[in-house]
Amino acid sequence: MNDPIWVIVPAAGRGVRAGLDVPKQFAMLGDVTVLERTVSMLVDMPGVGGIVVALPAHSEASLIDDDDLVFRTRQSVAAMGRQDCPVLFVDGGKTRQESVRNALSMVPEHVAWIAVHDACRPFCSKALFERVVRAAREDGAAVPGVSPTDTIKMVKRQVGPVSEPGVTQRSFSLVDLTPDRGLLMSVQTPQVFASRILREAHAAALNDGFTGTDDSQLVERLGYPVAVVEGERSNLKLTHPEDFRFAEILTGISASASKGFAVGLGFDIHPLVSGRACVIGGVRFDCEKGPAGHSDADVLCHAVMDGVLGALGKGDIGQWFPDSDPRYEGASSIALMREMWNSVKSEAEIVNVDAVVVAEAPRIMPRAVEIRENLAQALGCDVDRVSVKATTAEGLGSVGRGEGIVAFSVVMLRRR
Repeated sequence: MNDPIWVIVPAAGRGVRAGLDVPKQFAMLGDVTVLERTVSMLVDMPGVGGIVVALPAHSEASLIDDDDLVFRTRQSVAAMGRQDCPVLFVDGGKTRQESVRNALSMVPEHVAWIAVHDACRPFCSKALFERVVRAAREDGAAVPGVSPTDTIKMVKRQVGPVSEPGVTQRSFSLVDLTPDRGLLMSVQTPQVFASRILREAHAAALNDGFTGTDDSQLVERLGYPVAVVEGERSNLKLTHPEDFRFAEILTGISASASKGFAVGLGFDIHPLVSGRACVIGGVRFDCEKGPAGHSDADVLCHAVMDGVLGALGKGDIGQWFPDSDPRYEGASSIALMREMWNSVKSEAEIVNVDAVVVAEAPRIMPRAVEIRENLAQALGCDVDRVSVKATTAEGLGSVGRGEGIVAFSVVMLRRR
């Protein structure tokens, strides 16, 4: 492509329809914000020679609960720039149109082509970008569009009386016209224009006090032709809460990953010897043999603890409570679990624990409720989030011969 294209990204809006705690362009999509994902995509587009991002002005940024959010995102986005493609910033305005106009002042005068792309469209493909640019170079202005799949109705809004007690009027709509769907297009971004045309259109709109819904409308009202090329339905504009769920699918991010879930696997095994107490899940069983170990060798507690630590990436119980430390000789494993959880609970909460004990004896299930209550109390969660099962090794191997006891666990946490 000839001549570098500069891209304007208006990112100063509030995005209230998304129903999020932050403006939607600063919402997380995986491990980065929507704006970071969009700018990262644009930097790699062929022919792009610079990007101007319109961020909330300081007075607007102060309305965001996380007052450092705009700064952190700006730093990350700035780092995406290159010598041949700088990323610049400008204060946005109260409207999208004003933000684009402010950004135009940052685009060098010699730049011949300017694209405007929504901050919350992070899925534009290179093929689509190139398609719009080619059409703009031929006609002076171009936008991508997709045909609507629904029937479109033009309506008249009405306010009228109703007969319900205590209600005097209601608002409703009546169909005014059903236009030919074949003549309609749902327009997307990027929208690409000859620089002189876009600048003229914004200057005229400012002079006339006109506000449009997109930049192409400002160009159309001056009589310039605007080409429409085939868009992409995957070029989604994140607007409503459900759009973010679709975005997770498009990016291959599961809902659980985006919400900070983590899963850990735990395993423990101990030999059974005479003269040792048999403690499982903090419950003492009357047995001839018990698990050998430095602490009380509670195999179930050890497996669950390792599951928790594994989910958080914090090693294993051998690192936390080494058998070389005399303080833990004969220690209650349920008490150690409580100590461990108190150290990490600020980072996560228990979603669920699923554990199984494999042993020929004792019979564990008659006391499973006690065990679950002990584990839940130590982990600070409801008992219905803890599952404990038991089975035998069917006489196979050392466990099947009654020489040992094994426990497995899978632990799911939600990171705070």
